[in-house]
Amino acid sequence: MIGGPDFLHSTEYILLDKCLNILECKVGHQMVLSLHQTCECCTSKGVQFCCNHTWIIMLYRLQSCLKYFALLGIVPWTETCGPCQYFQKIYSIFLMSINLVIFGMEIHIPQKDSLLLPLLVSAIVFIAKVLCMTVILLQMMCQYEGYYGLCKEFQRVRERLEVQLKMGALSYPRRRYIKIMFLGMASLGTIASLVYTSFIASLMYFWSSCVALIIIRLQCVLLLFYVDLMGFHVELLGKRIRDVLHCHSLGGNCVPDGNCKQLRSLEFLLELKQSHMEVFDLFSHFNDLFGWSILSIFVVMFMDGTVNIYWTQQVLAGVYGLVYLNATFSFSAPSLALIFAFCRCGEYCKRQQMLIGSYVRGLAYGTPSLQQSKEPAYTELLTEFTLQVEHNVLAINAEGFMVIDNSLLMSMFAAMVTYLIVLMQFSAS
Repeated sequence: MIGGPDFLHSTEYILLDKCLNILECKVGHQMVLSLHQTCECCTSKGVQFCCNHTWIIMLYRLQSCLKYFALLGIVPWTETCGPCQYFQKIYSIFLMSINLVIFGMEIHIPQKDSLLLPLLVSAIVFIAKVLCMTVILLQMMCQYEGYYGLCKEFQRVRERLEVQLKMGALSYPRRRYIKIMFLGMASLGTIASLVYTSFIASLMYFWSSCVALIIIRLQCVLLLFYVDLMGFHVELLGKRIRDVLHCHSLGGNCVPDGNCKQLRSLEFLLELKQSHMEVFDLFSHFNDLFGWSILSIFVVMFMDGTVNIYWTQQVLAGVYGLVYLNATFSFSAPSLALIFAFCRCGEYCKRQQMLIGSYVRGLAYGTPSLQQSKEPAYTELLTEFTLQVEHNVLAINAEGFMVIDNSLLMSMFAAMVTYLIVLMQFSAS
C-alpha cells in the first residue's frame, strides 16, 4: 500500500509517467498499478516490473478478484481477448434465455394456491426479477469498454490524489471492506435458506428466478462497493481543500506532507480544480455505465421488500403456514438492507460534495488573507473553481429518474406503507 511521501522518488515517477504501459511495478515491498507492459528505461533504473501482454486493468488491486463475477455476466472477464468477450456475450445470452424458458414453463404449471391475488403478485415480482437480470446483463454486454474505462478513471483519480495532492488514496478503511463483504455474504446466505425452504415447501416461481436473484444481489453489492469507493475519493479531496482553507485562515505558508508545493500557491489550486473535475467525470461515467441497472435493481428490491412484508403479515395472520416465514424474511431482509446501505452511500457522497462546496466558498469569500493579497490570477481561478463545484454535482443518478440519497430512502419506505395498506385491503375483501 502506498501512502503520501513514500510513493516514489521523483525521477522514478517521471519514468513511470513516460511509460504508461505497465500492469504492476514494485518498489521494495510497495505496489503501483499502471497500465500495460514493461520498458527498458524503467528496468535499467532499478524499478522492477511485472508485465502481462493480455493485461486486465485493476480497480486498485481488486479487479483480479472482481473478474470472477464474469461467471454471472456482471463484469467482463478480459479486455484484450476478443474471442473471450464474444464467448462471454453468448454465455450472458444463454443465462437470460434459460431463465425466460424456465419461467415460461413454470408459469403454465397449475399452482396449489387458488387465490388470484397471491398468484398475480408472485408472478409480477418474479417477472420483474427476470427482467432486471436481463437489463443488468444487457447493459454490461454492450459496455465492456466502458467498464474498463471506468477502471482507468478510478486509477487516474487515485494517482492524482496520491502524487499531486499527496493523499493516501490507497488507505481504504478496512471496516468498509468488512461491511460490504458482510452484506454480500449475508445476501448469499439467505439464498441458501430459500433453497432449503423451497425443498420442504412450495415457493411459487422460485427456481425460475433463482439465478436472477443471485445476479441482482451480487450486482447490487458490487455497485455498493463502487459508490463507497467514489465517496472515499470525494472525502479525500474535501480534506485537502479544507487544509487549503485552514492555511489561508491562519495566514501561514503550510507545506503538505513534505512536498515543496505550497498549499497557497496557484499551482496547487489548479491541481485541486483538476482533481474535482476528474472526480466529476468518474461519477458521470459511473452513472452512464450503471444507470439502468441501478434503476431496475431499486424497482425490484422495492417490490421484493413490499410484497414479502405482506406475505409475512399473511403468515402471522394464519393464512399460510409458519414454514413460509423463513422464506419471506430471506427475501425481504436483504432487499431492505441493500436499499438502506446503497442510499446511505449515496447520501455520503452528497454530503461530501456539500462540504467541498462550503470549503471552496469559504476560500472565495471568507479568507481575509486571500482578499488582501490581491492576486488576480488566483482570484479568477478560485471563481472558476467555485462555479465548477456549484454546477458539477457529485451524486449517484439513475438515468435522471432518481438521485440515490436519504430522501429516496424515505420516499420508498412511505410508498411501501401505502402499497401494504392496499394489499391488505384487497386480501381482506
